[in-house]
Amino acid sequence: MRNTQTAALTVACLFLACFAQAQPGETKPRVIATTDGEIDDRCSMIRFLLYANEWDIRGIIHSSSKYHWKGNAETPAHDWEDVSWLDRQLDAYMAVYPNLKLHDAGYPSPEYLRSHVFVGNTEAVGDMRNATPGSNHIVEVLLEPDESPVWLQAWGGANTIARALKTISEEHPERIAEVSRKARVYLISEQDNTFREYIRPEWPDIQVLLCRGATFGAIAYDWRSIQSPDVRTYFDRDWMTANILQDHGPLCGLYEAKNGAFRSEGDSPSFLHLINNGLRSAENPTFGGWAGRFARSNGVWKSVDKDGVVPHTILRWATDFQNDWAARADWCVKGVKESNHPPVAKVKGPLNQNVRGGQTVTLAAESIADPDGDAVTCRWWQYQEAGTASAVAISNPASTDNASLIVPLEPGKTIHIILEVSDDGTPPLKQWQRMILAIQE
Repeated sequence: MRNTQTAALTVACLFLACFAQAQPGETKPRVIATTDGEIDDRCSMIRFLLYANEWDIRGIIHSSSKYHWKGNAETPAHDWEDVSWLDRQLDAYMAVYPNLKLHDAGYPSPEYLRSHVFVGNTEAVGDMRNATPGSNHIVEVLLEPDESPVWLQAWGGANTIARALKTISEEHPERIAEVSRKARVYLISEQDNTFREYIRPEWPDIQVLLCRGATFGAIAYDWRSIQSPDVRTYFDRDWMTANILQDHGPLCGLYEAKNGAFRSEGDSPSFLHLINNGLRSAENPTFGGWAGRFARSNGVWKSVDKDGVVPHTILRWATDFQNDWAARADWCVKGVKESNHPPVAKVKGPLNQNVRGGQTVTLAAESIADPDGDAVTCRWWQYQEAGTASAVAISNPASTDNASLIVPLEPGKTIHIILEVSDDGTPPLKQWQRMILAIQE
């Protein structure tokens, strides 16, 4: 535990560091979310907007899926929610935006978000026949000279994304290799046939993450049957009422709870994957984090969860990301001094290290503190599923400067070590830093 005197010395500068996310020159992940407007999309969007400071949001685009489409003269509509649902949410975001900005100047303005909402291919399941304002906007973003990744999230079907890629292949074939390098497609299941029939065969070099039902299902409609009782506490009526639904402003008030409890957010993994919490999950699909872990299979990164397997790659973090969400809900209505904010930690030394079998590696934090002056504790642990080495014993795992491990004699393998920092605020919050030890010959 960090002593009180050290905390007092560092809290002012770390408070500023914690809220420097929107400083000029900082690179945030570029994201475009496509949504079919299903009720769990609408629930996910509430959380998405509360984390809007974490990304460079380049588009929110209405699309369709095999469950929801708008219809046209030839095809009747099916369970379609009018796109005005997003307008209502952005109206509510506008109401809480001044308060959110007190906590982080990086929250985008409501006007900016509205200017980046488009209607894509909504008329039928898998519809990608014609270019639309939504698909054309994706084209524009992908063709920008910026080489940083563009995360294309398919909360419903992938058809609007597929249409954008088809436009590029037809009108800008010389840019295919470039776009393939920067595009990242995150699929919440396959909610139409366009990934399998168009994106995969025609764009084989695009990185695709496919989050399957055994993973996202843990926070989707059947969450009660998948979660353990201790985790369910953070999704049930009492917790949701106290932390999200009541007295947290109009945006949280729009959350479409079921009998007061969590409803479904099967689409949230697509952006939980990109939240900068120190787990580095966006660097490599195998690393794992709030959105689960992935393994390569037939050219696609697929989530690794199977029914009944423990630990579940999302649920191991569920208590933490629910508490983090609750803190964001407080930011909608409370001042900075009345709210909690994540602690800050920095590992001493490089996050990626080459080591040798038999070597003793000291684990130390260069700095640990809390922007609110809360007491902070730390824990070093091995994220064994993310690495390839066997289990290691960590000595003094609660020490900030005297933890250590002995590297196993396993050349060519990796050890993932997590520094987990927790505060005792309300709600209690955590941050992490991941070290990766590569065992050399």
